[in-house]
Amino acid sequence: MNSENDNDRSSSENRDGFVFGLPRLVWIVGIVSFFSNSASVIITAFSAEFIINILGASPSDLGYIRGLSEALSYLVKMASGVFSDWLGRRKILMLVGYSCAALAKPIFSFCQGLNSYIFAQILERITNGLRDTPRDALVADCTPKDLKGAAYGVRQSCAFAGSMMGAVLGFLMLQHYGGSENVIRNIYLFATLPIFVAVLLIYFGIKEPGNIAKLKDRKGFPIKKDDVGQLGKKFWYYIFICFIFMCSRYSESFLVYRAQHLGLQVKYAPLVLALMYLFNSPTSRIVGNWSDKHERKLFLAFGFCMMLVSCIIMAFATEIWQVMVGVAVYGIHYGATQGTFYAMVSDYSPPHIKGTSIGIFNLVCCVGMCISNAITGELWKHYGAEMTFLVNSVITFVAAVGVIFIHNKKRSEI
Repeated sequence: MNSENDNDRSSSENRDGFVFGLPRLVWIVGIVSFFSNSASVIITAFSAEFIINILGASPSDLGYIRGLSEALSYLVKMASGVFSDWLGRRKILMLVGYSCAALAKPIFSFCQGLNSYIFAQILERITNGLRDTPRDALVADCTPKDLKGAAYGVRQSCAFAGSMMGAVLGFLMLQHYGGSENVIRNIYLFATLPIFVAVLLIYFGIKEPGNIAKLKDRKGFPIKKDDVGQLGKKFWYYIFICFIFMCSRYSESFLVYRAQHLGLQVKYAPLVLALMYLFNSPTSRIVGNWSDKHERKLFLAFGFCMMLVSCIIMAFATEIWQVMVGVAVYGIHYGATQGTFYAMVSDYSPPHIKGTSIGIFNLVCCVGMCISNAITGELWKHYGAEMTFLVNSVITFVAAVGVIFIHNKKRSEI
């Protein structure tokens, strides 16, 4: 363990190769996320329209499809985290994951039934899971401990900016070519291009740091009981609160569907997500910087409260502009929480199992989001939008109260 601590300490003291106060590698990973998310948001923006109006499914089908695919994504994130720790390498898994995503995107364009769409959605999310945990572990590997919040804030901010760009481009294409089924299918094909840019950036731009602890020489299963035991009770309580919160975090597709439910035309659907990411990206960057100087759980509580406010607004919205206010607040919540989640996981994690720790977090998110999307879809189908968002607001409130008792690790403990 001393060697791992020495590596972490040396990375904190060596500031060569930094750009704008952060390791160059963090910015490259951020740019990769920018291009990747600009493609992925297209799938999300048109999910409700494609599943419900083109393929003839129901809101509950939307919930189950999004929930199942996200659950599988987070399961793969767990496995890829363990495997990247075992290999002591992150880049190869990122490269495979992003390359497979480039191959998965075009399948959406050719879906003729719900089963083929489910296959495409699951494949797309699995490739997402394969790359995400090694990518976030790589950020932790190369970033000094006093800059973890800022690093994850930049990574998330770039990803959200890419999502906003993708949503705007989707809107412009619909404006120019119309909102027919064929146009949407062609936009799905177009979404393949940014992923290839991300693959090239990973291959040519990323060089892994030499301080990643390897578990490959161990006999038997690479992760031992003692390793997980080092995480401690405070880590597991934090994970428990994250699980409760994830049971209320529904897919962004439901934000789009809520607006369409009140009369929004399909050609404006991407702008719903663009608005969310407009508030998402700067919030992530600001909170990331501040969380390195103050208690991270304060920002987690703030994000949970924003989710609560968003749910209430969405529940009682009767006009499209009110939905847009709820979407903006949802964006603030997402920006405040997502980078903070990973920074806190990194705070709790010993250097040699950072990928595993992030994988555990993702596994918990998997179960929570699967439950959330299933509940959201079923409640919407049987009781309508108002009851759906009110139930989610109650779950969010419980999680927000639980944040009070989270132990925020001091900088000397990290």
